[in-house]
Amino acid sequence: MKKNNLKNNREKIIRKKKFETEISQLKNFFSKQEEKILSSTKKQFSFFILIFIFFYLFFSITISPFENNLKEFTGNTSETLLKLQGINITEKGMYETTGNEMVYSFFINEKQIIISWLCTGILEIIILISTILATLGIAWKQKIIGIIAGIFSGLVFNFIRIWITINIILTQETSIIEFSHDFLFRAILFVYIIGFYVTWFYFSNTTNKSKKQINQKNKY
Repeated sequence: MKKNNLKNNREKIIRKKKFETEISQLKNFFSKQEEKILSSTKKQFSFFILIFIFFYLFFSITISPFENNLKEFTGNTSETLLKLQGINITEKGMYETTGNEMVYSFFINEKQIIISWLCTGILEIIILISTILATLGIAWKQKIIGIIAGIFSGLVFNFIRIWITINIILTQETSIIEFSHDFLFRAILFVYIIGFYVTWFYFSNTTNKSKKQINQKNKY
């Protein structure tokens, strides 16, 4: 029995070492390929576009069955923020528009507030995540941190944006409402995407350079 156990343990250790070696070889292979891509600006740009499109389509298709749930979630969260402000909300729920789109709707003092797909902020978050994943030369750890931070801050930022926009709808005249909704509503989110990505890239790139310098010192 002891001999069999020792044999089994040895086989497990061998299999584990073999697996670790294969993973290490795979990492080295991808690392070398990435270095080749980074050495050429044209290749780097081409791969960035291809990877971005792949992840954008992947996330868009994956999340499409949950669009109505996300609209409802955005609507319910917006209602909660408005109720904390002391605003009374009536006739809430999902309904189908004349354009056959399902939207979340509620009324405030006879004014209808509609939460569509674009109001959820998910499109902008998908763009941000796809951009982060398509960025070459950044460690996966930094990418994962960026994605988690991007999702959380994107949702918070979007809820604040919706809350401000609804308050503008309730208090301002039509021309200001149209400008704030059609321009500011969308422009602010894209400014957020650019601002977040630039900040993430700067700190991730700085971290990578610091690690490389430490590794080079340790070699000597």
